[in-house]
Amino acid sequence: MLRRPNLNALLIVVASSLVVAACGGSSGSADTQGTTTTATEEEHADDFHFGEPAEAAEADRVIEIAANDDFSFDPSEITVTVGEVVTFRITNTGVVPHDFTLGDQETQEEHEAEMMEMMESGSMVMHDEVNAVALAAGETKEITWRFTDAGTFLIGCHQAGHYAAGMKGSVVVDS
Repeated sequence: MLRRPNLNALLIVVASSLVVAACGGSSGSADTQGTTTTATEEEHADDFHFGEPAEAAEADRVIEIAANDDFSFDPSEITVTVGEVVTFRITNTGVVPHDFTLGDQETQEEHEAEMMEMMESGSMVMHDEVNAVALAAGETKEITWRFTDAGTFLIGCHQAGHYAAGMKGSVVVDS
């Protein structure tokens, strides 16, 4: 007698294959911090209105930032100049996960919405991007950025409730 395959098992295998296919592959390139930038991220790197990713070797200076469990960044206000390349070295000084997202208001709102969707779906796994990093307790990561336009931009943590609790700051870009 022939057995029909278990539909649930088949769905799990198909879903797992799709996840592996979406996450796998070698179409990305490693950056200087050891994270991988995918072709999609490289394509969208030009979409930022507040600057562009840069290589750590190009940095004019390094700014140390602490992500704290009291829902703050230290410092929370940073001043740079147009054309300056800055490496932000972010350290999670606490015991809960934090993230660091550099962007304009639209970028912050989009990232907050993405994090809420992940939380609601039960898959709270943020992947590093050219302008954002996830930080486990005690972890340090870097983002190097070239500021191309004057204005005030934002930094924020979008772990559940952190941004709403005030875990944000500003980057003032003077001309």
